[in-house]
Amino acid sequence: MKNVVVVSTGGTIASLPGPEGRNVAGALSGQALLGGVPEAADIRVEVRSLFQKPSNALTLDDLQVLRAQCQALIDSGRVDGIVVTHGTDTLEDTAYFLESSLRTRHVVVVVTGSQRVPHAPGTDAYLNLRHALRVAASADCSGLGVLVVFNETIHAAAFARKTSSFQLNGFDSPGFGCLGFIDDDAALVYQQPRRQPLLQPPPGTLPAVELLSACLGAGPLALRALVDAGVSGIVLEGIGRGQVPPDWMPEVRRAVAAGCAVLVCSSALTGPVLPCYEYAGSLHDLQAAGALGVSGLSGRKVRLRLMLALACLGEERDRDAIRRLFSWGADRSA
Repeated sequence: MKNVVVVSTGGTIASLPGPEGRNVAGALSGQALLGGVPEAADIRVEVRSLFQKPSNALTLDDLQVLRAQCQALIDSGRVDGIVVTHGTDTLEDTAYFLESSLRTRHVVVVVTGSQRVPHAPGTDAYLNLRHALRVAASADCSGLGVLVVFNETIHAAAFARKTSSFQLNGFDSPGFGCLGFIDDDAALVYQQPRRQPLLQPPPGTLPAVELLSACLGAGPLALRALVDAGVSGIVLEGIGRGQVPPDWMPEVRRAVAAGCAVLVCSSALTGPVLPCYEYAGSLHDLQAAGALGVSGLSGRKVRLRLMLALACLGEERDRDAIRRLFSWGADRSA
């Protein structure tokens, strides 16, 4: 018998009909949601309704509370798996936050949700939850880090992204591929993900880090406002290999001079950043100004990891220290 705890946070998967014909996300309790999933003879399930929110309303403080609860369950030594039910709009953010900051040990941690509300025809709510429970109880999934289970597919949290606003195959791992599938209630794992160093910051509010996306003709006004606001970090979601408009460069230099960590990733779905060009606003120019190029993660995930990294590093937040915390291939087995 495997022991799995379901932690409900709300979202579409926990929706009820609203009085005006629309849906109220997060109104359904975790216990009520689990009532739609047939009991499994080999899984003992405990339910905890942590939040009752649509996922656009979740905060960084909420993520800290969720992380603490999951870590306490893991450290208790009495659970084999944890399933977090979540709204799909920010599911990839929460899954990656947990992947970056949870010491999972032998416990399988799964995040799932649904594209259709539980009361809709053809809902995927109960099937996704059922499959998430099977994966959380699978010994073959231990040691893979935090997983996203959706549409009969298993994804690594670092690479999972919402790729459709409404279709049942709402999540994919562009450029990397999934880890496996769920077929006839069996978790079939074919790949193992590379992972990054564990980041477990001290209690408290995470440093302010903002995300800014570059595009043709975008002016430096938003970047200037962030520098003036004194944020701790800025993630620039550059175009192509990591470029930004040339007139952003004075603000980038000003940010670095003020002690702000500036990271650059690509807005492209696949492919790393690379300083292969030499002109104003290129990644080479950005790195010469003190920015750091980061590959393998979306801008949203770079932002979350930079928050955690800055909180862990404290005053030792130089560029080389940050670079090490964004490296791949860390041993997270302990």
